[in-house]
Amino acid sequence: MKMSCGSEFERESLRNSFSYKQENRRIDIVSMSAFHQALDYLYSFVSYERKSNWHYSDKTLNLERFRAFLHLFGDPQFSLKAIHTAGSDGKGSVCAMIASVLRGMGFKVGVYLSPHLENIRERISVNGEWISERTFSRWTKILQEKMDALPPLRGGYATFFELITAMAFLEFQKRKVDYAVIETGLGGRLDSTNVMNPILTVITHISLEHTNLLGDTLEAVADEKLGIRRPGVPIVIGHQDSDVLDHIHRRLQDHEPPPICTDERYRALSQKWGRRYRTIEIQGGLNEEKKRIVQIPLFGHYQLQNTLTAVAALDVLQQTGALRPYRKEELTEGLRQVKWPGRFEIFRRPDRATVVLDVAHTAKGAASLRLSLDEIFPNKHRIFVAGFLEGKKIRSMVRRLARPSDGIVFTCAPSPRGMPIQGILDEIEGLHDVGPNCHQIENPIDAFTQAEAMAKPKDVIVVTGSLYLTGVIRKHFFSSEKQEGDS
Repeated sequence: MKMSCGSEFERESLRNSFSYKQENRRIDIVSMSAFHQALDYLYSFVSYERKSNWHYSDKTLNLERFRAFLHLFGDPQFSLKAIHTAGSDGKGSVCAMIASVLRGMGFKVGVYLSPHLENIRERISVNGEWISERTFSRWTKILQEKMDALPPLRGGYATFFELITAMAFLEFQKRKVDYAVIETGLGGRLDSTNVMNPILTVITHISLEHTNLLGDTLEAVADEKLGIRRPGVPIVIGHQDSDVLDHIHRRLQDHEPPPICTDERYRALSQKWGRRYRTIEIQGGLNEEKKRIVQIPLFGHYQLQNTLTAVAALDVLQQTGALRPYRKEELTEGLRQVKWPGRFEIFRRPDRATVVLDVAHTAKGAASLRLSLDEIFPNKHRIFVAGFLEGKKIRSMVRRLARPSDGIVFTCAPSPRGMPIQGILDEIEGLHDVGPNCHQIENPIDAFTQAEAMAKPKDVIVVTGSLYLTGVIRKHFFSSEKQEGDS
């Protein structure tokens, strides 16, 4: 029987990810205790983020039940001017870019993202500040009181993700945000976030992912993502492979207003990277002849397409009157200020190997990561620390990532869904691109330590394959270090 990586290390990592971080103020022991009690309560509900085998259906993910639950709170989701984003690759980056520009324009912006990289509070933020432990605990108590007063729910109990999503809606309503930027968790059609009346929907790049749940073809996955569309609501389609784009056009041929496809309306005329920013020259959009030059502090090559998608979304909001016209300076400064950790995040250390953290977890993401490494570190020896979740295209990912000369330390992603090392080795058996300098260490912290021992100061250590792995390494080794954008 195949064993998962739900080990003592995983459970300890999960607990550490909830740890209270002192932020130059006195620790409130009572608040801290309430926060951990809130987490214990929420994780007593089923979390499909952490389960390997479950049935994806409208019975398991019961949106009618969730709508009824939200109705008990007065339907907070309908009070939000929401921008709803789904996709396989880049949806978090696009959300971060849109939110950063809106904040720079002076608006109060709520952002709901999942899963979290280091701390569960990252999922819910207003104007870049995470929800506080005290507020998180207070909302959990309110949710618990409502749950305790209900009769047994038809079709099962609420899920962890439903409760966190409800908390986000309630917090954004209470804080009276001007805009709410909402990322789907899984798929789109049956996702708990798909209960809103958004002002805009955005579909980022679609890859084969969660094939045991969403379907084993790109068209099937696309159909699940497109489930967030609404009649009369504008939809922006980010960069897609040609076959998928043709399928999307067929599915949206009767959609009003017609979809805005960035592949057809926007293009990057040029791009270059410097010490702090990647500079992109954009053509298309509001004035198709006019060129716009923007800068982003994100260095993955894939951020080119994500930037075009974010700009297209902002343009559509402006065109539809949902957003006031923005000045050129507001767009450029908003993108310059975007923060999105763990996405080709570069850490340079004196007299030690450079480290790149990237959450690539699909074959497309792996190919984009390889392109970024070839662009920014073309001649440097690379040592990968790689761990994956079950159900991922591991063979395709490793083949796209590694050169024969690269070192690899395979490890176990700290999740109950983490693929065991033997499972990884079975997946990549006979893969010629994996060189002889290959190691297997189950504990991710030990795996990174081994990579450091293998690396020379001029080498690059790359941590990738899973958000959970990247988050644990970042929290343990780099949370207090300064990010740099040079090679």
